[in-house]
Amino acid sequence: MINEVLDQLTYLKLKSAYTYLKELHINDSITNSDLKGIHKILNREVIAKEENNKLYNVKVAGFPFLRKIEEYDFDFQPTVNEEKIKTIANSNFYEEAINVVFVGNPGVGKTHLAIAIGYEVAIKRNSVYFIKFNKLITILKNAYQEGTFDKRVRHFFKYKVLIIDEVGFSKISPLEAKLFFQLIDLRYTKKSTIFTSNMTFDKWPQILGNDEMMTKAVLDRILHHSYIFNIVGPSYRIKDKLKHSSNKSK
Repeated sequence: MINEVLDQLTYLKLKSAYTYLKELHINDSITNSDLKGIHKILNREVIAKEENNKLYNVKVAGFPFLRKIEEYDFDFQPTVNEEKIKTIANSNFYEEAINVVFVGNPGVGKTHLAIAIGYEVAIKRNSVYFIKFNKLITILKNAYQEGTFDKRVRHFFKYKVLIIDEVGFSKISPLEAKLFFQLIDLRYTKKSTIFTSNMTFDKWPQILGNDEMMTKAVLDRILHHSYIFNIVGPSYRIKDKLKHSSNKSK
């Protein structure tokens, strides 16, 4: 029991209490019953700290909103393999630098699934960061113009999982495509990235500066080690309307 309580004090970084308890134990000035009581009290603090540590990585991830896998309506989107999504979320795919790519029309739940997987990674006390594609490109371009590109790209490299949302909602210049490639190349085989896009891969050259070779290089690195989900189905935004319309027709 004494060792368990000392471990708790170490975890909670209570150095003075740790030293004092050891002295009490050496001098036989504390009973086992006392230790059990202290252990019970400290255990509540340990649990609270562990929960705060989990939530810290969620708070700093930059999620625009929180979504969990169990909140996704797989019956509404049957083209999404529920078991595969859950398996990925509960795995250590990020330790193997495997990417996850969601492709589909607007509103089918790509961002929901990306955040849900990112959330599961974050509560395991891993660094996760969410950013819109357009915002990422703007940051990289500004850093390039200011001469701080290497520092900025290293910043985005550090995250265990980087979520890049809405690739394809606007086109970028050839220069911006090269800057994007450098980030993808840096993370390739080292860190996991989750992508969402409303554009099929054959249309990505239109996004990336109409540069076929650059696009091929980007896609090669994204898709080489990846899970790909092509979501075909109606938009969640009209889900309730579809149900309402169905009920009225009965």
